[in-house]
Amino acid sequence: MKRLFLLLLCLPVFVLNAQNLTTEFKAKHALEAETFVGVDEFQNMYYINNNILYKKTAKKTFSYSNIELGKLSMVNVQNPFKVILFYVDFNAAIILDNNLNELTQTMDFTKETKVDNVSFVTSASQNNLWLFAGDNKLHLYDYQMLKEIFQTQAITFYNRSFIPINIVSTYKNIWILSENGVLEFNEYGIFIKGHNIKGADQIFPFQKGFIYSINGSYFYNDLIKTFPMELDHEGSVLSTYINSSNIFLYDGSHVYEYQIKR
Repeated sequence: MKRLFLLLLCLPVFVLNAQNLTTEFKAKHALEAETFVGVDEFQNMYYINNNILYKKTAKKTFSYSNIELGKLSMVNVQNPFKVILFYVDFNAAIILDNNLNELTQTMDFTKETKVDNVSFVTSASQNNLWLFAGDNKLHLYDYQMLKEIFQTQAITFYNRSFIPINIVSTYKNIWILSENGVLEFNEYGIFIKGHNIKGADQIFPFQKGFIYSINGSYFYNDLIKTFPMELDHEGSVLSTYINSSNIFLYDGSHVYEYQIKR
């Protein structure tokens, strides 16, 4: 009985520790880039030099540029068969295929949806994109029909002092990050909850929740609790990217790859 009591006493600690994420160093990749974008599920690396997007595979390097749309502001490589490019100065986006060929025509959000000052774009289910615009609303946009499907209430309805610094999504959820918290919506644009996270500077979808970073430390939120992620890395980090199984850290000349484990 005494042994059983001690075992039960230790069980909550074991369960808690089982949720923690650990990392294991896998590889170091040389890369000279102005901007490191990320790595897709097939280990293809994306980066930007001189406003040109590059995709480096094991056998070939692809490239894409569109000088008519100005500076490339954002690239989303969650789906390597539908790479999303956003040009904030022209309020426009375009989607590329896995060879960086144009899969869609240029989407001019001002012309087609009357949505001005789009600041963030991310993926959504089916043939849709999520837009966050100057009206402080999320807009679901059908890029095949070139029209808006619906829009949410202004996010200041949920948090008056909320100033977004990024949005990320899966096909089921979308999260809006600010310095004083994270707002979570479902795939239909329905508000789910707010996460009281202060000072986060980056956020990445991961498994059923998301990973966020604060001053170089990483944490996993499974939508119920938050757990630290153990990462032993020395040196500067200019940018970070996380996919479904790995975290990539770029220092300006090399990409350090770590496998995420539970």
